[in-house]
Amino acid sequence: MRPWKLELEGFGPYREKQEVDFSEVELFAITGPTGSGKSTLLDAIAFALYGRVPRVGRNVKDLVHPAASEARVRLTFAVGERLYRVERVRGKKSEARLFEGERLVPLEGLEDVNRALEGLLGLSYEAFTRALLLPQGEFDRFLKGEAKERRQLLMDLFELSRLKRAREKAAKERDRLKEEKDRLEGELRGLQEATPEALEALGEALEALRREEEDLKGEKRRLEGALKEAEGLLERVRERSLLEARRARLLTERPEIDDLRHRLRKAEEAARALPLWERRRRWAEALGKTEEALSQAEGRLEELEAQVQALAFDPEALKEARERLQEGQGLKALEALWRKVAPAFPEGLEGVPLPPGAPDPEGLERLLEEEASLQRARELLRRLEERKASLKEAQEALSALERQGKAQREEVEGLKARLQGAWAHRLAQVEAALAGLKAEEEALREALEALRREERRLGLLAYHDLLRPGEPCPLCGGVVHRVPERPSGRDLEGERKGLLDRLGALERRRGGLLAEREALLGLLGEARPEPLPADPKALEEDLRKAEERLSHLREAYREGKGRVQALLEEVQALKDQVAREGLGTLDEVEARLSALKEEKAALAAGLYRHLEEKTGGLGVERHLKALEARVRELEAREGRQKSLEEEVHRLQSEISALKARKEEQAQALEEAQAAVQGLMPEEEARAFALPEEARQALEARVQAHEKEWEEVEARLRALPPLPPVSPAEAEKEVKALREGLEALAARLQDLGKEIGAKEVQLEGLRKDLKRRQALEARLAEVVREMALWEKLAWDLQENNFPEYLLDLKQKDLLARADGFLAHLSGGRYRLRVQGGEYGVLDLWTEAERPVKTLSGGESFLASLSLALALSEELSRGRLGALFLDEGFGTLDPETLEAVAGVLEALPTRGRLVGIVTHVEALAERLPARLRVRKHPSGSRVEWV
Repeated sequence: MRPWKLELEGFGPYREKQEVDFSEVELFAITGPTGSGKSTLLDAIAFALYGRVPRVGRNVKDLVHPAASEARVRLTFAVGERLYRVERVRGKKSEARLFEGERLVPLEGLEDVNRALEGLLGLSYEAFTRALLLPQGEFDRFLKGEAKERRQLLMDLFELSRLKRAREKAAKERDRLKEEKDRLEGELRGLQEATPEALEALGEALEALRREEEDLKGEKRRLEGALKEAEGLLERVRERSLLEARRARLLTERPEIDDLRHRLRKAEEAARALPLWERRRRWAEALGKTEEALSQAEGRLEELEAQVQALAFDPEALKEARERLQEGQGLKALEALWRKVAPAFPEGLEGVPLPPGAPDPEGLERLLEEEASLQRARELLRRLEERKASLKEAQEALSALERQGKAQREEVEGLKARLQGAWAHRLAQVEAALAGLKAEEEALREALEALRREERRLGLLAYHDLLRPGEPCPLCGGVVHRVPERPSGRDLEGERKGLLDRLGALERRRGGLLAEREALLGLLGEARPEPLPADPKALEEDLRKAEERLSHLREAYREGKGRVQALLEEVQALKDQVAREGLGTLDEVEARLSALKEEKAALAAGLYRHLEEKTGGLGVERHLKALEARVRELEAREGRQKSLEEEVHRLQSEISALKARKEEQAQALEEAQAAVQGLMPEEEARAFALPEEARQALEARVQAHEKEWEEVEARLRALPPLPPVSPAEAEKEVKALREGLEALAARLQDLGKEIGAKEVQLEGLRKDLKRRQALEARLAEVVREMALWEKLAWDLQENNFPEYLLDLKQKDLLARADGFLAHLSGGRYRLRVQGGEYGVLDLWTEAERPVKTLSGGESFLASLSLALALSEELSRGRLGALFLDEGFGTLDPETLEAVAGVLEALPTRGRLVGIVTHVEALAERLPARLRVRKHPSGSRVEWV
């Protein structure tokens, strides 16, 4: 995986959209001030690929910019020859999409996208942050992590997990074959009766049944011919009998049909007269309704005219009321001003002299503003006096705390000197015990390593018969150069268990001593005074109490100093404000406020008297409500008059239209009366009138009778001569022939079923016999394959072939890292591994230490060496990037120079290698720099 382009918006300190194009760079530095967002760029890559961030895990919502509603990250990256793009959004809801080129990969939900990306990269999140992106604070997790965790990570990175999958596949295939074997054996038990002899006997029985079937089919054909002739005779005899009966029935219906023809003639005459009678009645009804509506409209018009005269509305009264209301609206502002000043005179304004002329609201407003300004000045001057007194008290308390702290520091220093002597004495004892354990541990590890090599050799040689010189190994795929000799039998399990138990006990003892030694070294620091006879526990307790007292005094001093500084700043700020505003003294401000009160009282009294006069003592609110009620009453009367006048006009128009309609309807009624003269009376027409459906039904009945009579006569003439046989005699002959045929057909059907069953049985027996032969052959093949897969599953267990390959890979990785560490440390340190645990050999002291005891700078060099070695090894495969975010600022100049040289000479081979650092000397030596700049609207990135 190699990143090509990163885009982020609203993520961490990046409020606005930023783009970083990695396509033209390989080795580069990421620089910028502290807190600008250098590490956030690596967080964005991890979030895009895994939805997680090393610093906050899955709580990515904590990295959304405070001024943004959501965070967006888009990463374009290459896997092999293909380009992919992943887009993630984290806000009110979380979204993720994956593209292959420009094609959206159809996935549902975040978990599907996460699984697809992890499968595409071939790395878990933990492997990604250990081998490709080394985040701040977790740089040495690979170096100092648990051996079991590191082992699984290397299995994934070197793709040795394929062997685990191969083992699982072998076990799965073995289990599948066992299930197939059990199924085959069960199926064969059910096919024991499928033999060649049973097949031959069943064929002979089927042939006899088929011969009997042919004889019965011939007899059936003879009977079917005789039945066809008898059925033809029966049909003709029945037809002659039915036609004669129908002819007799039609003769009896003739009188009824003549009556129907007379009824149809009367119905036609009624159909011509009824529409004219209906038209005359409709015009008579319409004329009556029009005359009634005209009478009602004329009565309503008289009522409305009387109401208009009684209303007597005066437009001038409404105009006068509106003018008085408009004048009263102007009093609202004066009343608001009075309410503003009234609380200042709770005793009232009786006896206050009135100012000459009209009220002066503008002058009263000016006095109120001046009064507010003077009150703020009085409050400011009072606060200044109070802060000066508080400052003096705080300065005296701070001096007392300073004297107490000096005495307490002297007591703590004395106790520390005594305690260091006791720690040095114990350190000498621990180092002596460690020296005694070293030789014993080395011997045990050498014996265990020899035993492991022998175990692997014995496990691999189980495939001795499959190895051929010059051909690939069936397990690892490597070329076999020489076939080893077969070993003699040896019981290694007991030896290995004993060695591991002894080594485990020794490791536990040694770990406890090392932990105690590191704690003592940290307590002593650089100075190591001579041992002193003292009790460390008692001294530690005294020192703890003295340091607690000193800590309390320091805290109190810091608080007091802060209070003094705050008071000084506040006093100076108040003095500056008083001088800037030219406020004068507190007494001057009080005198001006007293004089201002008398002026305000006079103006307020004049305003109050003016409002009383204008509102008649009601107050502005009640005065305005009364005026508004009067206006509303007059407006309602005006609206009522307009409505009545409009209704009168509408009724006058309606009456004119009704009179015209009455004349038209009277003329039409006369014309309708003339049209019915000489026709069938209306009552008689209604009696003979028929609905259209009934008339059509009667006509159809007459026509059907005539048509049926003609049909019966024609068919009787067309019948051929027939023998003197009655229908009953002909039907009896047909019935006898049918019964014979049914009995014969039933026998043929039973015989067909029996033949079909025999044929199915014969076909099934043939298939069973063929299936039995195939199952027996497959069972033998399954037994052979199951034995092979079972042996392969055992050999691919983790403590056999996978462990051997992992050791080879880890030794090659340690050899590369050892070379880097030797160069970076100036030849002082070398990497070692024993029992899966990493250690460092110090060639200056000839001492080997676990990596967990390394200092910060030593851990950084060892971790960097492992990271570079691992990156070089994996760059030949699927990993095309490495990001480092740790520790360059802690290196001394000489070591920093060595690190820079290694990074410059690092063969990238198309990889993307990014170094996060604020050390300018290192950044300037790299071919490219990505600079991150702080900005009020969010951080910005640019290539330098």
